[in-house]
Amino acid sequence: MKVLSVSLLLLVLLPLAASAASYDVETLGVPRFVNTNYIDAAKIFALSRFRSSAGHDYSDGFETCRSMKHYFMYPDATTVITAPVSGTITRIFDEWAGTQVQITSALQPAFTFIIFHIALARPLLVGDSVQEAQILGNHIGTQTYSDIAVQVNTPDGLRLISYFETLTDTAFAPFMARGISNPAQLIISRQERDAAPYHCSGEQFTNLPGQPDIEYVTLNGSVPPTAASTVSGPISNQTILLAVTPPTNVQGLVGSLFIAALFPASRGGAIYFLTPTGAWVLFSGCSTAPAYSQSQLYANMGATVIGTPANLTPYQGVVLYAGYGIGTTWQTACNNMLLNKSYSPGYSVQ
Repeated sequence: MKVLSVSLLLLVLLPLAASAASYDVETLGVPRFVNTNYIDAAKIFALSRFRSSAGHDYSDGFETCRSMKHYFMYPDATTVITAPVSGTITRIFDEWAGTQVQITSALQPAFTFIIFHIALARPLLVGDSVQEAQILGNHIGTQTYSDIAVQVNTPDGLRLISYFETLTDTAFAPFMARGISNPAQLIISRQERDAAPYHCSGEQFTNLPGQPDIEYVTLNGSVPPTAASTVSGPISNQTILLAVTPPTNVQGLVGSLFIAALFPASRGGAIYFLTPTGAWVLFSGCSTAPAYSQSQLYANMGATVIGTPANLTPYQGVVLYAGYGIGTTWQTACNNMLLNKSYSPGYSVQ
């Protein structure tokens, strides 16, 4: 009996293994088998949509020039990263920030989960087994987002799918609690993207959208800011400054600071927003509500509410509020602020 060499034996067996680990997502749909989130949703305040322009081109052999993964914003170095499934590490290497770990599922061996930018808790090697919810390490830090991709070995070749398509109801529940009703909100369909395609030079998008916020979804549940007032002079000749500090987990994000004056119900209950030039605009909705400032959010953001001493006696009972919202436009940030109720009273005129 002829004995096969090891190399020839591998050539014979590998196609069988590849066939056994194939899954036809086009015909069967994506199985929802992931019960564990790889990251703590409480640390996340925004998500990029599948097929967005986030980051850079990350596409498969069936689609081109689109980001076919999700960015989770904005974790820090305390954010724990865990294995979403039990399986085997099939690839691992150092990136410009942290380590990329690829885990092929034991339950669905055609599915590989690719997690980027991990500061490993301990050394890991190709071939190591990991268990669902096993701590892999922490996110590398605030210099980059955390991102995850899911690759499927199909009969036609490797395809990328949305991580959120693989989540069970239990795993998706933390995102539903934060205002995402279903995974479809986090996915741009292939038809929609093909109808408005990007152009790429290498991995870089060259025709970014004019409204980048449509590429992202913000989560509700942000913490209100602290607002401290500095008041000088009697009410008849008074100045008011506010120092506003958003919570640390959103500091550094792009957003807007809003200053509002709420009149008491006895005087109509109207709300006015303060402009950067010191004017007050009647609030009628986020499409016209001005931001006091637009920038990265940071501690002790200053707002000059009344810079020149003024007689505020007619405004007794008016409450000044300070709030913030996440978003690259003030309209988006305003809606985010109202959704999250991320505003606090700073001073009551009296």
